[in-house]
Amino acid sequence: MSILKGKVALVIGGAGEVGEGVVRQFLTHGATVVVPSRDEYRIEQLRNHLGQICCDRLITFQAGCTTEEGGHDLRKKIENEVGHLDTVVASIGGWWQGEQLSQVPLRIWNHIMENSLTAHFVAAKTFLPLLADQEGSCYIFLNGGAALYAIPTAGPISITASAQLMLKNVFVAEYEQHPIRINTLLVKTKINTRSQPNPKPYWITADEVGLYTVYLASPACDLRGETIIFNERGEIPILFE
Repeated sequence: MSILKGKVALVIGGAGEVGEGVVRQFLTHGATVVVPSRDEYRIEQLRNHLGQICCDRLITFQAGCTTEEGGHDLRKKIENEVGHLDTVVASIGGWWQGEQLSQVPLRIWNHIMENSLTAHFVAAKTFLPLLADQEGSCYIFLNGGAALYAIPTAGPISITASAQLMLKNVFVAEYEQHPIRINTLLVKTKINTRSQPNPKPYWITADEVGLYTVYLASPACDLRGETIIFNERGEIPILFE
């Protein structure tokens, strides 16, 4: 299927296991996909895991996007070497669980804030202005169930995930008069990735996340300013029949 043929998508966090599913589905559906990572080994592993679907439409950069300088450099590389963007998917952050919130060391708090919230802010601050006035463009935040629940001993994750929802809402309000579509896909189950030893049958897979993200980026979708929540696999609609 080539519903995204000619489209260019930046998948921030595309070298991660959830991001891998997003990258695979965007490539499968005809898009050119840009994946940055500071770790060249993770890029190499991504190409290996993609296997035959990996092609010249996958463009990788050894680059980060957690600082303003890094984001600016990545944007310049894309503008100079790729030419344009249509979509950004922000698959940023990871899981952490440890002490009760009152016992969390400040260094861990700061690390989680930087990786799971500030990185989203920097990415959006860098790329939303680039896409804002482009017809058919979209920016997609990926988020998890921790945004909706206070999870004991995972407080910093719940806090950053909840703040990420408000981050999206503020950007939606500020870009209301622009054609760009900004949405959040929030998956409440654990994500079934290739490293999960005993996945539950109701867990949503990384490729299902990727497929619905493809839909959000496709011309068939007119959603804007939404937080789309899936509680389990059975809620995901059948797409692109």
